[in-house]
Amino acid sequence: MLLSNPLGPRLRSGKVSVGSWLNLASPLSAELMANEGFDWLAVDLEHAPWGLAEAANAFRAIEARGAVPLARPWTHDPEVIARILDCGALGVVVPHVSNRSQAEALVQAVRYPPAGKRSSGTGRNQTYADYQARANDEILLIPQIEDPEGVENIDEIMSVPGVDVGFLGPNDLGLAMGLRPGEAAKSPEHRSMLLRVLEGCKKAGKPAGIPVPNGAEANNWIELGFQMIDLSNDLALLRNAVRAELAAVKRRE
Repeated sequence: MLLSNPLGPRLRSGKVSVGSWLNLASPLSAELMANEGFDWLAVDLEHAPWGLAEAANAFRAIEARGAVPLARPWTHDPEVIARILDCGALGVVVPHVSNRSQAEALVQAVRYPPAGKRSSGTGRNQTYADYQARANDEILLIPQIEDPEGVENIDEIMSVPGVDVGFLGPNDLGLAMGLRPGEAAKSPEHRSMLLRVLEGCKKAGKPAGIPVPNGAEANNWIELGFQMIDLSNDLALLRNAVRAELAAVKRRE
């Protein structure tokens, strides 16, 4: 099997790509979500109870159903990022990137020499016949901007060679601004920061991404220029469906 990641070319051509997050730690959920038509799915190793073996099975399931497997590591540690990539992720959304030096260090962790310092090893990635020759071109490095420092430094972060997409973390950004949960969506200052990240990505000629809770919000942000749309996550989609169906049931007390 040859290594190929269609997400990068799609975004670079200016098109919109819709994916979602996987927080149930279930390869079956990953398979179902991919089968329903998401372009990409991100295994959330930062917050969800995924093990690496389970994550590798999720990557297999995502690939088998025609979507692109991404992952969010829980750390900037190069060894952790390398292990996740060796398991078969075709991109990493790295949380809490706040400055250029962090972005440069992540490029070193994700890219093989001479572009970086990623170590060569034998893992699931070796099931691709041409992996090491193509990995630097196919794997996406996606820093996640989640605090005011990252917003302030967005131009420098996105100008780093080897950084592919700028991706927002609106909830953590709101917390870092001192906003309580639910307040960020009503804050003009918060919205201004989100748009500042979009501006920085456009200035660097790179796509911007954002998480959204539903399709209507997705359309709003797409109209503004965001391309990489994270449409909710498997846990939230299941919870919302359960609540809606239970609310529709007429119970007899």
